[in-house]
Amino acid sequence: MWHAGYGMGEIAAKQLGKTAVVGYSDFPPGKDMLASFKRSFEANGGKVIDEIPMGGPNAVPDFTPFFTRAKEKKPELFFVFVPAGEHSAAVVRTYGALGLRAAGIKLIGPGDITQDTKLQAMGDAAVGLVTMHHYNVDLDNAENKQFVAEWKKAYGADSTPDFFAVGGFDGMAAIVHATQALKGKIDGDAAVASLKGWKFNSPRGPIMIDPDTRDIIQNIYIRRTDMKNGRLANIEIDTIANVKDPWKEFNPPK
Repeated sequence: MWHAGYGMGEIAAKQLGKTAVVGYSDFPPGKDMLASFKRSFEANGGKVIDEIPMGGPNAVPDFTPFFTRAKEKKPELFFVFVPAGEHSAAVVRTYGALGLRAAGIKLIGPGDITQDTKLQAMGDAAVGLVTMHHYNVDLDNAENKQFVAEWKKAYGADSTPDFFAVGGFDGMAAIVHATQALKGKIDGDAAVASLKGWKFNSPRGPIMIDPDTRDIIQNIYIRRTDMKNGRLANIEIDTIANVKDPWKEFNPPK
């Protein structure tokens, strides 16, 4: 959560606006996203003027009362985190239906709200959204082009991989590395040790397992949703390279 939330807070305060409302699904990842964005946004001169828990991660709630409350606060920015999937599609639809853009409120958030597999159904309301994430299907690198081509060959031309797919792909690459390093004699502690400092050219870009925190070091991409070749796409604006988990930077392992 902190990779995207903390980075988005800094970019938002420096480039997008100085006042924000945060809407989040009320479960631990949502609370982490609120904490990460708020800490960075306010450290860079912004102010979070309201924090809105927006139901849980299971059934998709009616977002209307939450978005209405945000609109009434008149922030420059509305930072939203919900689980990817139907939650994200409902967020973008509600943003469009309630006229928050016309009211001068920019919708921003992590890439969960513009998930590649849900993006095409979001319509014009998605155009102009600014998000930050570690992967999108349009990333311009050789590994991702091959990954997307193989995905479509396996699952059909209309099928689209997303960040869940890349997480699975990278996880299997890590398992292969550990299996080869241990010559098939798998031991938990030894497997963990073999992955410390492991590097891999992933479809998301270069990754490494931090030997100190055992968390991923990865690129985080700032994207703007727009039309590209007749379809909605998350188009990379900028890259923050080799991001360590900010939470563990503030709370180093003992």
